[in-house]
Amino acid sequence: MSNPSKSFQEIVRSTLGKIHHLSMRNFWRFAKEQKFSIAQMITLKKVHHRRNTQGCSVSDISEWLGVTNAAVSQSLDKLVDQGLVERQENPQDRRSKQILLTSQGEEILKKSMRAQRSWIDDLATHLTPEEQAKIEDSFRLLTAKIADMEER
Repeated sequence: MSNPSKSFQEIVRSTLGKIHHLSMRNFWRFAKEQKFSIAQMITLKKVHHRRNTQGCSVSDISEWLGVTNAAVSQSLDKLVDQGLVERQENPQDRRSKQILLTSQGEEILKKSMRAQRSWIDDLATHLTPEEQAKIEDSFRLLTAKIADMEER
């Protein structure tokens, strides 16, 4: 396998940085418009992503955010008051609580993700079908190569 050229490294780094910036800019704009803090939005995402595994606890969130359990509990109280999350008894350990998204919380998260991805629709309007196809082919190749790397 050949060494990557400087121009390859620069274009990948630059493009991924721009993609991340555009994606997160719309996500944070949505959060601000809805009057949610960054920590609250991250908490909603964390609870959402953990729902299909073992559930989510206060300590999971505090570890992920790098803050104390007390700070997370305070933030969760606000989300509970807003009807976005609920605390339930953990069936495996009655001493702890699981944090779950309510249907309203799921809806807010879906809207935030649509906002986060909305820049892609705008980008598509600036590309010809041929350009879209080239980019799609490149991303398929990139995705396959990343999958190969992960298998090693």
